[in-house]
Amino acid sequence: MITFKALSIALSLATPSQDPLTVNEAIMIALQNSYTVKNAKETVAINEEKVKEARGSFGPKVTTNFQYLRYGHASTANIGGQTITFTPLDTSTWSNQLTMPIDIIGVWRSNLKAAEAGVEATRNTATATENDLKQSVRKGYLNVLRAKGLVAISEQAIVNIVARVDQAKKQFDAGAIAKIDLTRLQAQKASADSDLINAQNNYQVAKQQFNLLLARPIETEFDVRDIEGTPSVSSSQDSLIRLGQTRRPEALSFQNQILALDAAKKYAGQGMAPSLNLTVNNNQTLDPVGLNPQREVNTAMIMLSVPLYDSGVARAKMNQTQGTINQTKNNLDALRLSISQEVRAAMTNMANAQARHKAAVDQEALAKEVVRIARIRRDAGEGTVLEIIDAETQWVSAENNLINSEYDYLGAFADLQRAVGSDDVEATLKAMNEEKSGK
Repeated sequence: MITFKALSIALSLATPSQDPLTVNEAIMIALQNSYTVKNAKETVAINEEKVKEARGSFGPKVTTNFQYLRYGHASTANIGGQTITFTPLDTSTWSNQLTMPIDIIGVWRSNLKAAEAGVEATRNTATATENDLKQSVRKGYLNVLRAKGLVAISEQAIVNIVARVDQAKKQFDAGAIAKIDLTRLQAQKASADSDLINAQNNYQVAKQQFNLLLARPIETEFDVRDIEGTPSVSSSQDSLIRLGQTRRPEALSFQNQILALDAAKKYAGQGMAPSLNLTVNNNQTLDPVGLNPQREVNTAMIMLSVPLYDSGVARAKMNQTQGTINQTKNNLDALRLSISQEVRAAMTNMANAQARHKAAVDQEALAKEVVRIARIRRDAGEGTVLEIIDAETQWVSAENNLINSEYDYLGAFADLQRAVGSDDVEATLKAMNEEKSGK
């Protein structure tokens, strides 16, 4: 297990007045601001309305109509000395209608099930969007920490070389060293200045890119807090692969899409399914006239419709849906294979970073000792300036390797979190095993 050392030199960097940002705080900001997450949530809301639409499609519907009809002239006749109006000059009617489809074979219920499974699929997709965003934020956060640490190392390297240059100037003035030795140290100082400029530039760019990830103004100033502790994984690789293939939100989304399509397939065949509808009508003539005036007429009708032939339209629709089901199953299998590779790659990268960290710790200790010995030899007049330059170059390289191995490990762990779809890998795996065993 990697044990992260506290880089005290990193604390020398100028920091804003506000408290440093933690990685969890950064994730919360990103989830709140992300336009992709907002759009994913809107998609969920849209599909929730589709569920309401599907539920309402086999519910009762009531309509009301008012009609005013005026003729060019009234139609009348004189019968037995009495004027009878057959067609009045104008007629006002008000009608109400209640229609109620009766789902005799479950076609409308299939449509509802498809909509419900569809909304679950979009919820899974929204969770997957959040999972991807968390990975990006974690790695962006690590990039800022890495860049900050590299700036600190460059600053410390300049402090070291400035001290050596000042000492060399005094020795040169005293005639103790040659001009070439002073020039070499001054050249190293110029190189260190260039390295610091590059490190500071990378640090600023990393912060700007991180602000972009958080979907906030790019110029927002902030500092980041170093990550405490080292995450580790004790579970087997196969267990982690099963966890990802079972709980990854993209996998759950595909599974719900298949459920939705299975139900939609039945609904697609409704063209050849019998249907039953109940209709109740209420018609009122507001000013009834004529031979047999009626103010109100009520009717009720039940209609059974049985399609006999549709030229294969319904079957074609069902076959199309089945093809989409097959594609979705293929996508699910491809995703499961990809999850297996992602987990293996993350575990491999974690192991690699851990091994490099161990080597970097040894390298750093040796580089410090080499610097110490080189300085003693040079002060005693036995060593050369080249020895000091070479020793301090090795120290800078060792410090860089140490920081890179630390953040490479954390980056690989962030990849693992995304691969299995969980912030707390071990806790989620334990919960899954307990659920499987029925505890």
